[in-house]
Amino acid sequence: MKRLHIALALTFVSCAVSLVFSNRNSGDELVEAVPRRHSTVTEETTGDASAPLVRIEALRPRKDLFGSPSEGHHDLFGGQAAVPQLPSVAPPQADIPPLPPPTPVMPFTYIGKEAADGAWEVYLARGSETLIVREKSVIDSTYRVVSIKPPTLSLVYLPQNVVQTLDIGSAN
Repeated sequence: MKRLHIALALTFVSCAVSLVFSNRNSGDELVEAVPRRHSTVTEETTGDASAPLVRIEALRPRKDLFGSPSEGHHDLFGGQAAVPQLPSVAPPQADIPPLPPPTPVMPFTYIGKEAADGAWEVYLARGSETLIVREKSVIDSTYRVVSIKPPTLSLVYLPQNVVQTLDIGSAN
């Protein structure tokens, strides 16, 4: 570790010395634009005197290019799909069941816990209501407490039979 510190110190000192003795002139100088030199094109350079160097197209009215606004919506990039449609896996007459409703957010907030008579009691809050729950207790016929094993409390949302967990801290 000492060699590393010495190498870093030497690098720092060399950077400081180069900063002190470097040229302090600003590199931000004002540069003026130089006018472009017009080259004259002669017959010798083009080879054919009758062929024009630049061809200017005639202007076409915007109505011819895009149509008039009274014609309705004009799709600027067209309706072509770059990727063809994928075939459906399900047969056309198959009934696809709807997705299950999403599991609601757990309405409980952890307040505290206590070990009473060898079993854990957990204090939960739902709005202004305070609940004391133990293992296998049912809350409003919508949640059932499956297990209380710090640091987690496991609940089952009964309408969908989905397990949800709540952090309750360590057993200490």
